[in-house]
Amino acid sequence: MDNLNIALILLAGSWLVIAYLNKRGVLERYNISAFGPILMIRTMRGQKLLSVLARPRRFWKFFGSVGIPMMVIGMVFMFALIILTDYAMLQMLYDNAMPEPGKYNALQNIFLIPGVNEFIPLVWGAIGLLVTLVVHELAHAVLCKVEGVDVKSMGALLLAVIPIGGFAEPDEEQLFGTKKDEKSSSDARVNGVDGVSGADSAADWAGYDRRRSTRSGSTGSAESIGSAEPAEPVQGVARTSRMRILAAGVMMNFVVALIAFALFFGPVIGGIEVVSDVTVASVDQNSPAAQAGIEKDMVITKVDDTPIRSTHDFYRYMVARPDMPMVLHAKDRETRRTFTISEQDAAMQSGVVMWHVVPNSSAADANITEGMTITMINETRINSTTEFITFLNATVPGQAVEVFFAENNSTTVTLGSSPDRGCGYMGVVATTKLEFAGMTIGGYPASERLHILKNIPTMLDRADGWVLLFALPFIGFDSSGFSGFGATMQFHEPVGWAAGYGTLVFWIANALLWIGWINFYAGLFNCLPAVPLDGGHIFKDLIHSLFERVVSDRGAERIAKTIAVAFAVLILSSFVFMIFGPAIVHGL
Repeated sequence: MDNLNIALILLAGSWLVIAYLNKRGVLERYNISAFGPILMIRTMRGQKLLSVLARPRRFWKFFGSVGIPMMVIGMVFMFALIILTDYAMLQMLYDNAMPEPGKYNALQNIFLIPGVNEFIPLVWGAIGLLVTLVVHELAHAVLCKVEGVDVKSMGALLLAVIPIGGFAEPDEEQLFGTKKDEKSSSDARVNGVDGVSGADSAADWAGYDRRRSTRSGSTGSAESIGSAEPAEPVQGVARTSRMRILAAGVMMNFVVALIAFALFFGPVIGGIEVVSDVTVASVDQNSPAAQAGIEKDMVITKVDDTPIRSTHDFYRYMVARPDMPMVLHAKDRETRRTFTISEQDAAMQSGVVMWHVVPNSSAADANITEGMTITMINETRINSTTEFITFLNATVPGQAVEVFFAENNSTTVTLGSSPDRGCGYMGVVATTKLEFAGMTIGGYPASERLHILKNIPTMLDRADGWVLLFALPFIGFDSSGFSGFGATMQFHEPVGWAAGYGTLVFWIANALLWIGWINFYAGLFNCLPAVPLDGGHIFKDLIHSLFERVVSDRGAERIAKTIAVAFAVLILSSFVFMIFGPAIVHGL
């Protein structure tokens, strides 16, 4: 059963529990509202903290003002990306070349839900998502205080127990204004509309209504709630102030992402180095290696007293060492261990493994298949890919050679012509096989990958540097994604300032990586010009500002609303097409 099916079963179970608790009034007692399986948890706490944070008013106004053009840039980029994606998919549909459904457009991988999205690890993704939600909504709330808009409550949105959103609930009448033909929203709230029942913090709503009445010049009190005489309409804040409030959340996400990436690619990644690229690829059951306690995925750091950094180092030392017991030094995550291999078991068996056989090549014609191990060609012993290539460089096209395998068989191969050299060509991609004591030694490109990570900041003056940075969690280094140092911790060690902190350094690195990525993606997604996203509201205000110069305010409002709805429908339709289009075309 895959992660998506498990998630759906858990979601259905939690929905039933939520429905039961809601029916019994348990959720209402704790100021929690339920919308299907989604929980909205409200609190009035934190108002004093917001007032303290909002004191540098000029700074926050500047912060929100800078956020507006940043959001417009993100809006244009995201909308252009959607249009280009739609065009590419329509072109593939026209050319009958629509790719089959894959992990990149799978439903569970569209949303940033840790543990469900196969690219996002549960723990580090949850930390990144939590930070993203907190800073986004906190920025909205602080800007509300700065611009004189009351924050009625703050809280979190949960899908079962998974945080999927947060909110700072501003006074919407102050933020957007109240139209004269609208009913008093306080009546609706007290009567249970908008997810709040009559028993839900009645004192808070009464206090809110009292403040609203005072602000509009009314002499009404708390007892006037629900009366037939509506309060005076409230004038919303200026449009620029509203845009600052709406842009603050996305701006904060971008700032937090910048800080997280600066720390990760600066001091944190600078405090990590590779100990070795040599790993134990496999261990045969009941072999001498297994009996000594050697396990798969351990990293070999030293043989006898000789440091080992690569498979070449390992091979070069092994073919030259005398026949004697071997002392093998290995690293298992944070634990360093030492093993002794007897003299008779330390003899290395080597060869060249066929990793890939080119179709219609000389090797394919001779029935050589992937996984076979070449040990000798003619009378020349082949122990490594270096010796294999050296032998082929001395041959000519059309030459027949006898190839011997570890499987105790042989075959004759008539070499073809090399595509880039004048020598013979077999048509295989090979790798060195090193085996002794019942275990196989392999290589992992830890040094190469760490080098790429450390050099990403120097590549950000080019477009491909930015693509690499933000595509890394999905494509990684080999199309499998990069989630951090969790699975490869044994290849690395803290150095410099980080020496002595052990696993904590890798935890910090993983957390910073996902805080940066999720903040960036969440901020960029919120830039989309689609209501109810922040970008949708700002887009609507920008359209209103543009058209109010040539038509009446009511006409500009109607045009802005129509255009905003059209963009929202277009964007939603595009997402549906991206997700389900390949499946529909291929009948899956």
